[in-house]
Amino acid sequence: MPRPTRTTPKGAEARARVITEATRVFSRDGYRAGSLSRIAEAAGLTQQGLLHYFPNKAALLLAVVAERERSTAEHLERTSGSRSVLDRFVEAVEHNIEEPYLVELMTVLSAESTDPDHPTHAWFLQRYDDLVARLAAGVLEEQRSGRWAGGAEPEQAARTLVGLADGLRLQRLLGHPELDHAALLRTHLQAMRIGGTTP
Repeated sequence: MPRPTRTTPKGAEARARVITEATRVFSRDGYRAGSLSRIAEAAGLTQQGLLHYFPNKAALLLAVVAERERSTAEHLERTSGSRSVLDRFVEAVEHNIEEPYLVELMTVLSAESTDPDHPTHAWFLQRYDDLVARLAAGVLEEQRSGRWAGGAEPEQAARTLVGLADGLRLQRLLGHPELDHAALLRTHLQAMRIGGTTP
């Protein structure tokens, strides 16, 4: 029976460095053009050393997106309190803007993952399905409490919010770094509420 592997503090630190450097490389070059040797060198490892922590490039990419989700969820749990699902969505967008390379990475990967053979294809499908479902539940809750002014069905409203967030993020990357897409998203959300304010 194989013995369980243990991660030493030094190993955990090396693994974290690899994920950080992979985030930078994949956001700049994309997944297919992103080089494992370049990631390893930036993390202070040989390529063989990198493969000790991640058996292949696909596994590394999935670790990168998992870390992104973990970091965002941890931040929201720490800061959001009892705010609504919709407000937490905007706060997640705000938090992600502050993460180096994160906005670029998710934009590049979401475009690449439309290919069914891409390692994150299934991950992005599930991510969008889950996100739309959560936001639709949030819209429905606000409709029932009389706070929601929009007349669209909850799922349609949720997809509009996701599409607005993604579209504004892309415009920011395409030559408008001053664009605060989280603030614009919050303004739209407030406009959809009775009285135009957050609950």
